[in-house]
Amino acid sequence: MTWVLLVVSCAIAAMALSIVRLRATYSVIRVDGNSMAPTLIDGDRLLARRVAPAALRSGHIAVVLSPLTMDGPFLIKRIAALPGDPVPQSVRPLVPDARVPAGQLILIGDNTDASFDSREHGYFPIADIHAITIRKLTSARDPSRTESEPVREFSPRNRIGNKEMEQTK
Repeated sequence: MTWVLLVVSCAIAAMALSIVRLRATYSVIRVDGNSMAPTLIDGDRLLARRVAPAALRSGHIAVVLSPLTMDGPFLIKRIAALPGDPVPQSVRPLVPDARVPAGQLILIGDNTDASFDSREHGYFPIADIHAITIRKLTSARDPSRTESEPVREFSPRNRIGNKEMEQTK
Protein backbone atom coordinates (compact mmCIF):
# COMPACT_ATOMS: atom_id res chain seq x y z
CA MET A 1 0.00 0.00 0.00
CA THR A 2 2.84 2.43 0.78
CA TRP A 3 4.46 1.83 -2.59
CA VAL A 4 1.17 2.81 -4.30
CA LEU A 5 1.09 5.98 -2.25
CA LEU A 6 4.72 6.65 -3.22
CA VAL A 7 3.98 6.13 -6.93
CA VAL A 8 0.93 8.40 -6.78
CA SER A 9 2.93 11.08 -4.92
CA CYS A 10 5.70 10.90 -7.52
CA ALA A 11 3.16 11.17 -10.35
CA ILE A 12 1.54 14.23 -8.76
CA ALA A 13 4.95 15.84 -8.21
CA ALA A 14 5.93 15.17 -11.84
CA MET A 15 2.66 16.65 -13.09
CA ALA A 16 3.12 19.75 -10.91
CA LEU A 17 6.68 20.17 -12.19
CA SER A 18 5.44 19.85 -15.79
CA ILE A 19 2.80 22.52 -15.21
CA VAL A 20 5.36 24.89 -13.68
CA ARG A 21 7.70 24.31 -16.62
CA LEU A 22 4.94 24.90 -19.18
CA ARG A 23 3.89 28.11 -17.44
CA ALA A 24 7.51 29.28 -17.50
CA THR A 25 7.69 28.67 -21.26
CA TYR A 26 4.20 29.54 -22.53
CA SER A 27 1.72 32.26 -21.68
CA VAL A 28 -1.65 33.42 -22.94
CA ILE A 29 -1.73 37.09 -23.94
CA ARG A 30 -4.86 39.17 -24.56
CA VAL A 31 -4.57 41.92 -27.17
CA ASP A 32 -5.56 45.30 -25.77
CA GLY A 33 -5.91 47.93 -28.50
CA ASN A 34 -5.69 48.00 -32.28
CA SER A 35 -2.03 48.84 -32.95
CA MET A 36 -1.60 45.45 -34.66
CA ALA A 37 -4.85 45.62 -36.71
CA PRO A 38 -5.85 44.02 -38.99
CA THR A 39 -3.59 41.12 -38.00
CA LEU A 40 -4.61 41.28 -34.35
CA ILE A 41 -7.51 43.23 -32.89
CA ASP A 42 -8.62 44.22 -29.43
CA GLY A 43 -9.75 41.11 -27.55
CA ASP A 44 -7.81 38.48 -29.53
CA ARG A 45 -6.09 35.93 -27.30
CA LEU A 46 -2.65 34.62 -28.28
CA LEU A 47 -0.42 31.78 -27.20
CA ALA A 48 3.09 33.11 -26.71
CA ARG A 49 6.35 31.26 -26.07
CA ARG A 50 9.48 32.54 -24.40
CA VAL A 51 12.48 32.15 -26.68
CA ALA A 52 16.19 32.81 -26.58
CA PRO A 53 17.32 36.02 -28.32
CA ALA A 54 19.02 33.94 -31.01
CA ALA A 55 15.59 32.58 -32.04
CA LEU A 56 14.15 36.05 -32.82
CA ARG A 57 13.46 36.78 -36.49
CA SER A 58 12.21 39.78 -38.45
CA GLY A 59 8.47 39.42 -38.90
CA HIS A 60 7.88 37.71 -35.55
CA ILE A 61 5.15 39.27 -33.45
CA ALA A 62 6.79 39.97 -30.10
CA VAL A 63 5.42 40.63 -26.64
CA VAL A 64 7.74 43.25 -25.14
CA LEU A 65 7.87 45.07 -21.82
CA SER A 66 6.24 48.45 -22.26
CA PRO A 67 8.32 51.56 -21.62
CA LEU A 68 5.05 53.39 -20.90
CA THR A 69 3.81 53.30 -17.33
CA MET A 70 0.23 54.29 -18.07
CA ASP A 71 -0.63 51.32 -20.28
CA GLY A 72 -0.40 47.62 -19.44
CA PRO A 73 2.91 45.92 -18.73
CA PHE A 74 3.40 44.71 -22.33
CA LEU A 75 3.21 45.88 -25.93
CA ILE A 76 2.61 43.58 -28.89
CA LYS A 77 4.60 44.61 -31.97
CA ARG A 78 6.22 43.09 -35.04
CA ILE A 79 10.00 42.80 -35.16
CA ALA A 80 11.02 44.98 -38.10
CA ALA A 81 14.82 44.84 -37.65
CA LEU A 82 17.32 42.84 -35.59
CA PRO A 83 20.87 43.76 -34.51
CA GLY A 84 22.98 44.36 -37.61
CA ASP A 85 19.97 44.99 -39.88
CA PRO A 86 19.57 48.40 -41.54
CA VAL A 87 17.37 50.80 -39.57
CA PRO A 88 14.01 51.22 -41.40
CA GLN A 89 13.48 54.60 -43.04
CA SER A 90 10.57 55.52 -40.75
CA VAL A 91 12.79 55.14 -37.65
CA ARG A 92 15.93 56.89 -38.97
CA PRO A 93 14.93 60.40 -37.81
CA LEU A 94 14.86 59.12 -34.21
CA VAL A 95 18.05 57.05 -34.07
CA PRO A 96 21.60 57.99 -35.10
CA ASP A 97 22.67 54.61 -36.45
CA ALA A 98 22.39 53.22 -39.97
CA ARG A 99 22.28 49.67 -38.53
CA VAL A 100 20.53 48.36 -35.44
CA PRO A 101 23.14 48.05 -32.65
CA ALA A 102 23.79 44.85 -30.69
CA GLY A 103 21.21 44.13 -28.02
CA GLN A 104 18.52 46.30 -29.64
CA LEU A 105 15.47 45.79 -31.88
CA ILE A 106 13.19 47.85 -34.07
CA LEU A 107 9.52 47.07 -33.35
CA ILE A 108 6.67 48.44 -35.47
CA GLY A 109 2.92 47.92 -35.12
CA ASP A 110 1.00 46.74 -38.17
CA ASN A 111 -1.48 49.62 -37.77
CA THR A 112 1.10 52.38 -38.06
CA ASP A 113 -1.52 55.12 -37.56
CA ALA A 114 -2.41 53.82 -34.07
CA SER A 115 0.84 52.31 -32.83
CA PHE A 116 3.38 53.42 -30.25
CA ASP A 117 6.54 51.75 -31.51
CA SER A 118 10.14 52.40 -32.60
CA ARG A 119 9.02 55.35 -34.73
CA GLU A 120 8.33 57.24 -31.46
CA HIS A 121 10.47 55.34 -28.95
CA GLY A 122 13.56 54.29 -30.90
CA TYR A 123 15.20 50.99 -30.03
CA PHE A 124 13.72 48.36 -27.75
CA PRO A 125 16.19 46.21 -25.79
CA ILE A 126 16.23 42.54 -26.74
CA ALA A 127 16.26 41.81 -23.01
CA ASP A 128 12.75 43.32 -22.78
CA ILE A 129 11.26 40.71 -25.11
CA HIS A 130 8.90 38.60 -23.02
CA ALA A 131 7.76 36.13 -25.69
CA ILE A 132 6.97 35.52 -29.35
CA THR A 133 3.40 34.82 -30.39
CA ILE A 134 2.91 31.44 -31.98
CA ARG A 135 -0.85 30.96 -32.25
CA LYS A 136 -4.08 32.94 -32.10
CA LEU A 137 -6.27 31.06 -29.62
CA THR A 138 -9.50 33.01 -30.02
CA SER A 139 -10.48 35.77 -32.34
CA ALA A 140 -12.36 38.84 -31.21
CA ARG A 141 -13.95 38.84 -34.67
CA ASP A 142 -15.63 35.49 -34.00
CA PRO A 143 -15.56 34.56 -30.29
CA SER A 144 -17.56 31.37 -30.94
CA ARG A 145 -14.63 29.95 -32.89
CA THR A 146 -12.70 27.52 -30.73
CA GLU A 147 -9.95 26.32 -33.04
CA SER A 148 -6.62 28.09 -32.95
CA GLU A 149 -4.82 29.76 -35.83
CA PRO A 150 -1.03 29.61 -36.26
CA VAL A 151 0.52 33.06 -36.35
CA ARG A 152 2.33 32.28 -39.59
CA GLU A 153 -1.04 32.04 -41.37
CA PHE A 154 -2.02 35.59 -40.55
CA SER A 155 1.31 37.40 -40.20
CA PRO A 156 1.95 38.08 -43.93
CA ARG A 157 -1.24 40.18 -44.22
CA ASN A 158 -0.02 43.04 -42.10
CA ARG A 159 -0.58 46.73 -42.86
CA ILE A 160 3.04 47.71 -42.97
CA GLY A 161 3.19 44.98 -45.53
CA ASN A 162 6.57 43.76 -46.41
CA LYS A 163 7.53 47.02 -48.13
CA GLU A 164 9.27 48.45 -45.10
CA MET A 165 10.82 45.08 -44.24
CA GLU A 166 12.03 44.70 -47.81
CA GLN A 167 13.57 48.19 -47.68
CA THR A 168 15.62 47.17 -44.66
CA LYS A 169 17.18 44.13 -46.31
